[in-house]
Amino acid sequence: MNSDELQFYEDDEGITVDLILQAFGPDPVQCINLESEFAVQKMKDDIDFLVKRQNDFYQIINAEAKQYCARVYGASVNDLTLVKIYLSPEDKSQFGFMFATSLDPEHGLGFKFHGIEMKKTGSSETAFL
Repeated sequence: MNSDELQFYEDDEGITVDLILQAFGPDPVQCINLESEFAVQKMKDDIDFLVKRQNDFYQIINAEAKQYCARVYGASVNDLTLVKIYLSPEDKSQFGFMFATSLDPEHGLGFKFHGIEMKKTGSSETAFL
């Protein structure tokens, strides 16, 4: 699958596409280019990078989630569900991953990346701030 084969649509957060990243499970997840009105080449390049490196993102996120949840909640995380992926409209290879978890059903977890390097971990809004 590459970005040229995807169906883009507009929602209230920006231009969106539903991706299936097998590393995170079989269900589609929204990938949103914030505050954009159409799919530009930068967005397509970012999606291609996400698809190609999804296993790397999965491993890094799982390792960080275990450490973060042990530190913040004093518990193991066993039920991370990818909810959305945010792309920066200006900055190439900036990704935000938003997850739901029963450890914090109200706030979830968020991870911010530049390329494959994790920059920040926190509640779900970390993914889009």
